[in-house]
Amino acid sequence: MSKEKEITPDNYANWFALYHLSQNIGSQKAIHISSVEFGKVLNLSQQTASRRINTLEEIGWIERKIEAKEQIIRITKKGADAILAMYKSLKQILESILIVGEVTTGIGEGHYYVKIKNYLKQFQEKLRFIPFFGTLNLQLSDLNYELLMENLKNRIPVKIDGFKDVEEGRTFGSVDCHYCFVSRLDNQEKKVNAAVLKIKRTHHKKNIVEILAEPYLRDILNLHDGDRVRIELIKE
Repeated sequence: MSKEKEITPDNYANWFALYHLSQNIGSQKAIHISSVEFGKVLNLSQQTASRRINTLEEIGWIERKIEAKEQIIRITKKGADAILAMYKSLKQILESILIVGEVTTGIGEGHYYVKIKNYLKQFQEKLRFIPFFGTLNLQLSDLNYELLMENLKNRIPVKIDGFKDVEEGRTFGSVDCHYCFVSRLDNQEKKVNAAVLKIKRTHHKKNIVEILAEPYLRDILNLHDGDRVRIELIKE
């Protein structure tokens, strides 16, 4: 990575300015903005904002054209590459943040649904393990839940198809499964292969996720309500 793309203290101001310019340009190719207006965006004086724009132009992250009292600013390919480098770095940081949940007693949904023939058959065939008849329920904070959902967006799930049970006269929804490791937060060396279930329909309260595994996780990890568990998504 070139020095200009490095996320270093002496380059923070340039990154910050480029970020805000990109936000204001959005899907447009360029933006008409004065130094005074840009200073308001950055919460800086007009003189400081002007110097920042000059620096961005000097390092090749932007191009500008002066028209009367305004300037037309465009992000260059070099600037776009710099933004991409920042994105990749932030993505790596976010993905490395621990996703932790607290063990909580469920409402019995996992035990009921895993045993249903059409679900159980698909779990065995598609996840390649015979699951315990039940799931481990974890309560996540808002931040941890958002991090987990954001991570899952970029992953291809193992899809468990929904189906209609003629005898019961009801329809059962589909389930997305994502391979993961789970471990006690205070003993991350002992990891158990499992799967996070992203369920289309659920009666759980906010930020509850269900973990499916072959062994009974409460026993093998010696878990009780309130214990903290780490979810580590497995790279595809």
